Amino acid sequence: MLALGMFAMGTDNFVVAGILPSVAASLHTTASVAGQMVTVYALSYAILAPVMAAVAGRWPRKLLLVSALGIFVAGNAITALATDLNTVLFSRALAGLGAAMFSPTALGVATLLADPERRGRALATVTAGLAGATALAPRSARSSVGSAAGESRYGSSRSSGLSR
Repeated sequence: MLALGMFAMGTDNFVVAGILPSVAASLHTTASVAGQMVTVYALSYAILAPVMAAVAGRWPRKLLLVSALGIFVAGNAITALATDLNTVLFSRALAGLGAAMFSPTALGVATLLADPERRGRALATVTAGLAGATALAPRSARSSVGSAAGESRYGSSRSSGLSR
């Protein structure tokens, strides 16, 4: 279950990167400006993970994991419903906070649950979720989400004029 959570945290950023042209169009902005969604999530995740590990170190692990997933889901729900870029960027930071709370906690819980001689395997299993997202999410975002959005193999439903 912890590996699945890590997979979701990692997939989140890659899926957004794969659908930026569609998101940019719906927000009436450019893909480069909409790309800030990826940056805000990644930065909040990277900066807040060690901070949250230190701040929430004494909190009950189950409460922390459930809260982290709730914040992560809320951030993504707000992103899905947002109609302006500022709300989207706020929601991406919120999702990053959820991921930052979940990841170090999941790794810590994995080591606590495993016998001492199996802790390395437990960490590898949890980390495999994130590694799997790195390997699978970019491809799945381009193929399934892009197909659903009506995009061609090159990311646009319109002809670029380069093939003429």
